[in-house]
Amino acid sequence: MKASAILTTWIVGLLSVTPCYAQPDEVVVGPVSISQDVNGISVAIVATSYFKVRTVDGRAEIKARAVGDLSDLQSKIGAIVDTFELPTQNCRSYSADNPVVSISRKELLFRDGTLMFSIGGNVTMWDCRENPIPNSKVEWEIKDVGFGIKTKVPVVVTWPGDPIKSKLVSQSFDADLPLRIGKTDDYSVELVLGRPDIELKGQFAFITEGVLSIAGVDINAKAEDALRKAIDQRILRASVPDEFLQYGPTIESARFFDDAGHLKVEIGMNAMVQGSTITQFIAELLKLGPRTAQ
Repeated sequence: MKASAILTTWIVGLLSVTPCYAQPDEVVVGPVSISQDVNGISVAIVATSYFKVRTVDGRAEIKARAVGDLSDLQSKIGAIVDTFELPTQNCRSYSADNPVVSISRKELLFRDGTLMFSIGGNVTMWDCRENPIPNSKVEWEIKDVGFGIKTKVPVVVTWPGDPIKSKLVSQSFDADLPLRIGKTDDYSVELVLGRPDIELKGQFAFITEGVLSIAGVDINAKAEDALRKAIDQRILRASVPDEFLQYGPTIESARFFDDAGHLKVEIGMNAMVQGSTITQFIAELLKLGPRTAQ
């Protein structure tokens, strides 16, 4: 039987178990659950591979899509942002430069065709000065007053006075950081950050133009580092069967998309193989069922 006939029989036989997300001529392998540590937070990405094969001039073209469900990352983005070290002390130095930053809203969402890391919060700037008046109290100490006589006497004990603090200004902010996933070459992709869209709700500009840097804390760098850990192409490749990766597939496309409220990432791959090997490839795929990757 020719490879194309085998392929047709294979697809027809598996259509009844193919999820509705798959295209009519695709066959599914997976899903595979992969856990990743992101700043101490365990994030699971559930990835599924979709395959279809066609013959081209006596060779077989295998197209694959690795689709990762990022719902768990979405639900835990708040906990991840909470791991960012933000300035919280209103008297780190005796100066007017003591910012306190809080981020109350943290979201990872798909909006207008783009993945957005969206946050909102507040920055308060404090002035802190050394108190010239020390604190003091009277303590009773036993002392020798002479002639072998010991008695309690009052002693004044002093220590630095409490710092003098005053709130200078408080400003709320909202910021969106667009992200996309793009090819770097035929075999790799990377997360690409766009220009932050920042809305300041006050007159004090803590956020510098073009950089989401709040009171000296580069939030976009922290977000980029965390999201790169979670959305790693190696995670998606780990979900793709070795039977396909051995052909050295090239990357055709990469994108984020929304699937009924669930954020997902997709990498499209392509490999050309000799027609004589396709029968074995199909047989190997048929052996694969749901798996869990470590």
